[in-house]
Amino acid sequence: MNIMIIEDQRDVVDMLRLNWSDSRDRLDCLTSVRQANRLIHSNELAAYDCILIDINLTDGSGLELLREARARSDVPIIMISGAGDADSRADAISVGADDYVMKPFSVKELRARVHRLHEARLGRSALRQSLAFRIGNVDCDIGRLSMEFEGASQPLTALEGRILQVLHAGGGEDCPKSCIARQALFREYDPRDKTIDVYINRLRGKLAELDAASGDAIKTIRGVGYRLSDIQQ
Repeated sequence: MNIMIIEDQRDVVDMLRLNWSDSRDRLDCLTSVRQANRLIHSNELAAYDCILIDINLTDGSGLELLREARARSDVPIIMISGAGDADSRADAISVGADDYVMKPFSVKELRARVHRLHEARLGRSALRQSLAFRIGNVDCDIGRLSMEFEGASQPLTALEGRILQVLHAGGGEDCPKSCIARQALFREYDPRDKTIDVYINRLRGKLAELDAASGDAIKTIRGVGYRLSDIQQ
């Protein structure tokens, strides 16, 4: 998992990194509202599986960050507070927090909460992802690993099918290569690795062989990744 910590107390961040027991998880840190706002309003927000936000940051309110992040993403968000009561917890939940923890907290318990929220999100995402959908004018059936148009068909590899699912689940939004790498290739994105670009070109070719216009449905978003666009009839 990729986890973003928005916390201005260095000792809290150090404690999390020292005691986080799963080395497969990557913990990044931002220390201000200004830095966090840049992340929230960028495509890199989609690269994170969970966000931990301190309610009281030196240059602003963590609740406002929560509000902004929730308006753009369903990423699990856990609020952290050094002081609070039932009302403050209720306020955070009503704004969109998935969970709320008080300092001092158990890192082991926090990690368990993060993973529980992540697993629940994956379950919701799996339900939303259709195995059959249309790209441009071409019918795609991920379950059968096949694309069809007017009686002609093209086979898909399992990886090609996963890439198409990730793009389709994006709902027409920009899809960073980091997300495609984690969800389709099951590894972190390495800018030196051109695997995603190679497979995107293969998919464009297969779509174009079936229907020339549909070959343009996968758009390149320079510096970010790709986006699935509708074909205008």
